[in-house]
Amino acid sequence: MANYRPLVKTIGSASAVSGELVSANISTTSWGLLLVRGTALFSNTVLPSGAVAVWESTNPTTASPDRITFSNANANYGITCRAGVQLVLKFYSQ
Repeated sequence: MANYRPLVKTIGSASAVSGELVSANISTTSWGLLLVRGTALFSNTVLPSGAVAVWESTNPTTASPDRITFSNANANYGITCRAGVQLVLKFYSQ
């Protein structure tokens, strides 16, 4: 079964009280997904309740991550990412 990603659709400004019907067609594109699952560790110490940030590139960047999730009390995490690209994962602990 294919995975689908919604495509961005911008709707121009409309008054909330105008009664105007705004028509917008939306569509999707198929993409490959993978589930990244693991445990956040640092020097064999678990990093519980920390943030897990994922960038879909190995280029140095100051941009916001493409995906973000959190590890649980046992430092376990799982996040769905786009397949077919290199990933950089960073962990941020308390």
